This record gives sequence, C-alpha cells and structure tokens, in this order.
Amino acid sequence: MRVIVNEPLLAKRATWGRRIMALGFALLVLAVIMSLNQQTVWGAYVVMLAGLIVMNIGVWIGGKALRTPRADEILDKSLKGLNHGSRLYNYLLPVDHVLLAPPGLYVLTLKFQNGQITARGEEWHRKQGLWATFRALFQPRMGNPGRQARKEVAKVQSWLQRHLPDAEIPVRPLIVFVNPEAKLQIAESAVPAVALADLKGYLRTTLKEKTLPQETLKALTDLCDEQIV
Repeated sequence: MRVIVNEPLLAKRATWGRRIMALGFALLVLAVIMSLNQQTVWGAYVVMLAGLIVMNIGVWIGGKALRTPRADEILDKSLKGLNHGSRLYNYLLPVDHVLLAPPGLYVLTLKFQNGQITARGEEWHRKQGLWATFRALFQPRMGNPGRQARKEVAKVQSWLQRHLPDAEIPVRPLIVFVNPEAKLQIAESAVPAVALADLKGYLRTTLKEKTLPQETLKALTDLCDEQIV
C-alpha cells in the first residue's frame, strides 16, 4: 500500500497552531496575574475565558499536525501489508483521509477519544471520568461521528461528480477509533465503526467485494494523484 501525505499543509497548520496556542497560554497567564488584584479580578474571568477559546482554536488548527504520532502515521502503521494496489491519501482530497482501493473509495473518519463510547442508530454517547472531562476542554470534541462521516462522504461524492461525472464510484464511510483506551459498544450504527486494531481486518474483508472496471479505477487513481503537491 502506498501512503501519500500533504507535508506542506501539515507544516503550515503546525506553525499556526503553535502561535495561536501560545497566545492562548499568554492570556491564561495574564488572567492569573489579574486575579491577584482585587480591582481586576472580574476582568480576569473574561481574559481566562478568552484564553481558553483561543487555546481551543489553536488545538483545532494545529492539533492534527502537532499530534505525536500523527493520524497519517497511525494509519500507515496500522495498514501495513494491506492490498498493494491500495493508496492512502492524507490531507490531499476534500477530506483528511481517503483510501483508494479496487472496490472504490473509503473515507476514514478518525476519532481519538477514549472512555466508554456507545452508538445506537444515530445516537452517540461517551462516558468519561472527571479528569478526562477536564482534559477534553483542550481536545477536539467527539461530536456525532456518524453525521460527520456522512458529511465527509458527501464532500468526496460532490468532488467526484465534478471531475468524473460519468463514473460510478462507491464511496464508503468508516469511523475509526484510534485510542486503545476506547471501549466501543456499537449497536446498529448507521455508519460502520471499528477500533484501530480491527481496521485492517475489516478492510481486508470489504476489499474482496466487486472491483471497479479497470478504466474507471485508472481514471480515479489519476484524479487522486493529480492532487499530490
């Protein structure tokens, strides 16, 4: 399997993420200093809130690039040995992670949350302790993974419609929980979801499905390769 990563984009995100998080941290320090003065103690709360907001913006912008290991590195390691005709595009197509394989495209929606995660139909819930709740203030929210995955699939389908309007290319969503401390209880989820340890096995099973016509697969591969910077 070939793995392609948009390194320039990640470098840019990392730089801006560090700068914005540094600004947020500076605001938090200022809030502490202001809280020591009785005349500015109420203003300290405002500055503290602003600092938390700025910190979260920095995490949102630079989190994917600053995370160690990065999401693309995690996927690369997990999928080693997968079908040699597959290609994993990271931060190059309309969504972050897209696997191109003979049966079509797989949109991989990664989630890093830990704790007890349950899904039934369209409903997703996460149970976590007090300390984990505090740490979550500085981490991306889980949100609704199913809804996010379908939105990402829609983006890829729209992109394909613009560039290959006559081709019938399946685009499959797949939610991947990469944190080994995540305990999944998935019941009738509208979108498939797996733990990272089960990802390769899941894909190996689905890759046995009907493959795309050779001409369509070549056109799709060429289109995806054109996005490489």
